[in-house]
Amino acid sequence: MDQLAATLLAFPESNNVDYSLVDNPTFDANSKQHVSRLSKLLKDQTALLVIHGHELINLLDPAINTLSYIAVLHTLLLPSPASSIPYDILLNKFVHFLCVFDARQARYAKGHLYDILLAAGNGQYLPPSVAVRALATAILRLDPTGSILTMSHLNLAKLAYKTDNIEPALPVLDKNIIYFPGMASYGEPKFLCDLSLPPPAYLSRETGLATQLKPNLILEYDIFRGMSYCTLRDWAKAYDAFVRVITYPAREGSASKIMVEAYKKWVLVSLLSTGKLSELPSYTGAAASKMYGNLGKSYTALAVLFTADNAEALKAEVDKNAQTWTEDGNTGLVQEVLAAYQKWQVLGLEQIYSKISLAEIREQTTSAETGQALQKDEDVETLVQNMIISGMLNGVIEKNDDGTAFLTFLSPSAQLSEKEFAKELAGTAARLKQLQPIFKTTKERLGTSKEYIKHLAKEKSRADKSEPDPTLLFDAHVDDEDLMGGIVATG
Repeated sequence: MDQLAATLLAFPESNNVDYSLVDNPTFDANSKQHVSRLSKLLKDQTALLVIHGHELINLLDPAINTLSYIAVLHTLLLPSPASSIPYDILLNKFVHFLCVFDARQARYAKGHLYDILLAAGNGQYLPPSVAVRALATAILRLDPTGSILTMSHLNLAKLAYKTDNIEPALPVLDKNIIYFPGMASYGEPKFLCDLSLPPPAYLSRETGLATQLKPNLILEYDIFRGMSYCTLRDWAKAYDAFVRVITYPAREGSASKIMVEAYKKWVLVSLLSTGKLSELPSYTGAAASKMYGNLGKSYTALAVLFTADNAEALKAEVDKNAQTWTEDGNTGLVQEVLAAYQKWQVLGLEQIYSKISLAEIREQTTSAETGQALQKDEDVETLVQNMIISGMLNGVIEKNDDGTAFLTFLSPSAQLSEKEFAKELAGTAARLKQLQPIFKTTKERLGTSKEYIKHLAKEKSRADKSEPDPTLLFDAHVDDEDLMGGIVATG
């Protein structure tokens, strides 16, 4: 026991040192040396680790002795919980570790940390509400930018949606995914502990902290995100998530089943978020677009009727295709669309009126849920108040002396206070600072991509064949980074 404890506590050498400030070469060498000791320990003395696991895990601080804690926790937890420690205590230790581990040390844990994160998200050990919150915390400890997609992200999205524990997962789900494991080969970096490394350099197959994700898993992540946002009625974020799925570059210029499923949901969410069916993004595959049109006809028909002034016809179309909505798992979304129909009619009145009585709103709008006008002004007031509370409508209900109720549409304030303006500037500066390492890494990857090299060769060939046209000098000097925005020199 004493020998085990001495080995486990050997790194860091002192709990009073801020090891996040230790220089990279020293931290790297010490971490690798400790991992080597732990590997030998796990190989030769696993049985003793299990026997004394309860004492050892109490002895270690997961925030300081992160690598040793991972070794003991992995031994006690996987492939099944050890009997040498009470199950509830082991799970408490598990959750505490996920919330406080040292991310710099954890980069050296390789497959052991990967296994622990998978265990956190598989729904077998922890209650869903605890698992979602702890896993989301762990993901962002390891990668504060949240910019690289890992298996932990997918497990988190699935667990959060299926168990209706979405709110604790939002800090991760709201992050913009820019990288995917295996999209560029960085190899193992010189110093894995270097805190300036972009996420793909340390969350990779080479480091053992991530595995390459197949396209269907990438698509699953975004469709679960989209459905999670639908649950929260955050239609704008759901719209963006489904767009990522339907525009995914599929093989053989086609579209997978999950992409078609996302398209159907996207049509409905498009109506909910914008009041109309949006155009497919220009970068959607031609074959995919054709397939969406063929397989989503009932959805596009519904969308056409949503923008027409005929609530009764819309309701009839919905009723006629009830089996389709059920088979596609979209009955709830279709009902949301019916409920939103009259709300968008109310919003449309702002183009004509600055102030309108509730009685006039009742006369000029219709409920698609019933196919008829609302029966009482009080029903209109409830509808409008709910729109104001949800943030869908910027307005206020006022009453005249005679009791007549009016809706006054309010214009958003065009002027910010000095304090609000300063806050906006500070927020923008912070976001730009966060984007700098991402921009640098993306530009490096662009510079080594086959497509970009072909582009440069093509441009050089053109330049060798003819003198540049003075009228095209601007295009000829487009910066490299402009290629990211779709601007390509046409020299």
